[in-house]
Amino acid sequence: MLAPCVLALAACALPRVTRRPAQTQYRLLPSPQRLAEPGLRPVVLRVLPMQAAPGLDGVDMLYSEQPLQLMPYRDSRWLVPPAQMIDSALRQTLARQRWVDGVEGMLPLGRSQWTLECRLQRLEHDVYAHRVELGLACQLVDNASGRLAASWRFDSTRQPAAQDAAGYAAATQRLLDDALAQVLRRTAAALRAAQGSAAGSPASAISRSSDSP
Repeated sequence: MLAPCVLALAACALPRVTRRPAQTQYRLLPSPQRLAEPGLRPVVLRVLPMQAAPGLDGVDMLYSEQPLQLMPYRDSRWLVPPAQMIDSALRQTLARQRWVDGVEGMLPLGRSQWTLECRLQRLEHDVYAHRVELGLACQLVDNASGRLAASWRFDSTRQPAAQDAAGYAAATQRLLDDALAQVLRRTAAALRAAQGSAAGSPASAISRSSDSP
């Protein structure tokens, strides 16, 4: 009768296993929007891999409760680093445009006339101010001349439907859609100016500004 008692006591002494909550992963998707530009001659774009500011190169979903503090959500992550998802969304959105004949990557195939480069500057859920913030900086270069044809910044905010990771992800997707729309507008404008200038139009081929939708 002693053995069962010893086994029972040993079982009681075993450490209790605490199960961690399952991780929820969020992703960002390309935009279905198309910008009609019937007057543009189709071009091939080279899109460089998107770079990320320090602290934004991981999968943590960052939020702030105080202006100088950033914390990761405990049970929620991005599927992959957000710069990679934004990069993929940018390429797919550009490839859907009728005035884009192709999108090349890091290694050019010798067909691209323009190079687009963007950098993720800011992405966070500001719980203190009840908003999600997204910042991108982009520039477009004419490959033939090496001249900077356009540069712009996207800095915008959205109020999430809920102050949690799901609300953060949904607001980020809406901001990304706005940012991609700006990329389409600014890229098409630079191409119009360049093609018009080549045809003898007085339109300037250089465009620099900072605007938000």
